[in-house]
Amino acid sequence: MQANIRALGARENQQAVFIDFENIALWADRELFDFELTPLIEHLQARGPALVKRAYGDWGRFLRYREELMNLSIDLIQIYAVRPGKNRADIRMAIDAVEIAMTRPQINTFVIVSGDSDFSPLVARLREYGRYTVGIGPRSISHELLVRSCDEFIYLETLFGETGDVGGSYTNEREQARSTLIKGLQVHGQRGEIPVLAAKLKQTMLLMDPAFNEVNFGYSQFKSWLEDNMDLIRLYVKDLQLYVAPADYVLAGDLGLLPVDVLPEPDEGMERPQSLEIQYRQLFTRLRLNTADYWTRRDVLRDIYRELNERPNELNTEDLLDVLRERYEHQNLNRSKPMLRDIFQMALRQDAFRFAQERVSPEALMRLTRGIESEADFVLRAESDFVYAVVRGGLEVDLTTLAHLIVNDRSQVDYIQRLLEDLRKRSLITRRGKGYALTGRDAIPFCNDPALEVVCRDVMATKVPEGMEAGVAGARSLAKTAMVQRSQDFIAAASNLLLACRMQWDAVDRSDTGATLQDLRWYLASYASANAGKLSQVNRDYAAARPYYLAFFSLVQESDPLWTRMRGLINPMLSYYWANAGRELDINTNAWNLGASAPAQIAVQIATHPNLELRERWQNLTEALAKVNPGLVRRIADQIDAARGESPEHGMVADLLMKMLEN
Repeated sequence: MQANIRALGARENQQAVFIDFENIALWADRELFDFELTPLIEHLQARGPALVKRAYGDWGRFLRYREELMNLSIDLIQIYAVRPGKNRADIRMAIDAVEIAMTRPQINTFVIVSGDSDFSPLVARLREYGRYTVGIGPRSISHELLVRSCDEFIYLETLFGETGDVGGSYTNEREQARSTLIKGLQVHGQRGEIPVLAAKLKQTMLLMDPAFNEVNFGYSQFKSWLEDNMDLIRLYVKDLQLYVAPADYVLAGDLGLLPVDVLPEPDEGMERPQSLEIQYRQLFTRLRLNTADYWTRRDVLRDIYRELNERPNELNTEDLLDVLRERYEHQNLNRSKPMLRDIFQMALRQDAFRFAQERVSPEALMRLTRGIESEADFVLRAESDFVYAVVRGGLEVDLTTLAHLIVNDRSQVDYIQRLLEDLRKRSLITRRGKGYALTGRDAIPFCNDPALEVVCRDVMATKVPEGMEAGVAGARSLAKTAMVQRSQDFIAAASNLLLACRMQWDAVDRSDTGATLQDLRWYLASYASANAGKLSQVNRDYAAARPYYLAFFSLVQESDPLWTRMRGLINPMLSYYWANAGRELDINTNAWNLGASAPAQIAVQIATHPNLELRERWQNLTEALAKVNPGLVRRIADQIDAARGESPEHGMVADLLMKMLEN
């Protein structure tokens, strides 16, 4: 009977998914380096079966995405471009969506993946047909008209594991969500439905604000978000169901409702701290450590060990992933190549492999690191990446919570101790007081990093004015202000971020409560980006700006949580880092269209420019970048190589970049 109920539920949630790939991919090329549709499709699969999955675009322009899309069983609909920049997918998508709505009544949920307001009439018509509409699009380009037209709207960044930071937009969204919570309770109060079921309250909130999603704020469940807003509400439980009431509600009579303990109020002026579990989940999501469940992760890690143990120095990275993917396809297991790569990279980051000629690259043949003698050794080495991420982020190490998140068993604290001991034996972490820290002579282990010398020197030369609120709270307040200023005033933003860095630095050095290295590194990267903007775009001092660009790229590595947190800055920072070489030589850069062109396009234009001095200067800049962040250069090389068929220049530039990496 339960199987029949599940089958009925699946039929009731059948979906049709339409992806305006032109719109999404052009946004991704400007702002992202690791754009994948797998997290989106996995999210939709959790909601119900997608009977129709179509992506619309000119696939000659998006060759590098085709394999992933086809592996996800998405139909690729070719839309030929009449002229560059003209998106023609909207009309075809609208026709197809309306046709399916009229001919397939069993499909009741329509998902439109785009940020284009032109789809608002389509969404309105689908709702007239009684279909539930879900919009999905990037936060920065999704038009408010489209967001409000949908029954529910999800920001792509949320599906990528990004949550809001302390910037002005995030603060506004959080306050708007709290306001919607109050209004939703008022609606149910007018109906005499207080306390109201939490699930019913969320439905009402979505009617008021389709973009509301607790995941935007770092919560995996609506219940967890409610628990962190208990200054506004009271929670009750009855028959294992959660009920919500306003904070001033007085329980009258015997309704069978049991109150949920209220969390203590935060100190005045302080934000309620997030639980360690939430912080861990956010961190693991940003690093893509939790793209697979525990059993899948263990299964894949064991298979990686077996392949390399049986075939040392016979497979490179891509060969290994292809072997595993084909095996899982034959076993009818839904394990995408991006997911396999995420699991592989856990072991890679923890030095579980050795490469031919000791050079790490996707083409180099691999073997297991000496000392890994069993599947258990290999799994432990790979899973130590979870704990290393926590220590590197400056978070408190809670053995019970980590055991729950890593191995689904809070009692397995001994295993977490083994992970910590493995990291300690490899000199990656050390005991410091009651906790752990990265190995180094100082509380701030990266202060002696040559690439960060310029920002660390600025911080140490800065003094906090007397009378100004200092410590963690002061740093966070200044960072909030600076995030709002950054797009308008580089000078003010750089000044406030530098002070925030100094306050956070001192707080970490004193081991103040809540002072984390993760936040310090975030403030340093933000300061480096703002000061680079000030020096290059305001002062036109391109040489002075260069070390700040490199400091930013040194901090924002693909294997680091900052990659996701700062992802919106990576493309513009890299584009201007290279384009400044032309500005320094008084070369007109208008044709490069810095605001809309991806760094890969900028690289091709500069590397093939007729001015020899410009090409040489670009090469020097790129070699310096490859030293501090080789992964970034490799990604650009891969993007250019994927377009090798467009012109001989693309192949030449891709080969040049790979040669720089080898050197």
